[in-house]
Amino acid sequence: MSSKIKLIETSNEQNVLRIGGKSLLPNEIIWPVNPNGEKLTLIVSFPTNLINSILQSNYPEDKIVSVFTTYSTDSYFLDSIVYNGDVEELDIIKQGYTKVILHSIGSPRNDSEFLIPAMKIVFGEEIDEATDYYGSLIGTTPVFIQKKTLELGSYKFCMQIYGGDFPSEFQDIFYLNDSIGYLFLNKLETTDDIGLFFTQCS
Repeated sequence: MSSKIKLIETSNEQNVLRIGGKSLLPNEIIWPVNPNGEKLTLIVSFPTNLINSILQSNYPEDKIVSVFTTYSTDSYFLDSIVYNGDVEELDIIKQGYTKVILHSIGSPRNDSEFLIPAMKIVFGEEIDEATDYYGSLIGTTPVFIQKKTLELGSYKFCMQIYGGDFPSEFQDIFYLNDSIGYLFLNKLETTDDIGLFFTQCS
């Protein structure tokens, strides 16, 4: 079952499930950059205790999964983060144009050029998995914009975020404001390859 999610303002530094705000990435972990040398932007912080509760999984307790993406206000980047089923698209993303990191809780920091205002993610009504709901949701079944087969191997769906739900100045976070970002986590809960993030658009 999946649930719609809503966003409400919260502290930039609060350790809750949220979009944006400052990262809790420890200082000993280098801030992720893409192959062009551009620092990625934090889009989601997800406490592992909550992940385990929602997905009935067994990720390490008291840690955070942080999701980062390539973002720019003056250059084209959509092709670096989109995956509609083409293996070459997936290869590009995995080069580091988006990044999902499992880490311990550090002091708040932001090394990116951009800081998205923090918005706490709260659960709303449950939705029928057969419904084509192209909004933000969390659960077990994604709603893809592109109805193509995706090669996702050992990854399992966690959540999707609609670009138009971001604060107004960042509704182009996935280049187009009607794009959706999808977070998948590795079923192999102890692997360094903890997750995959990509977008789709119409």
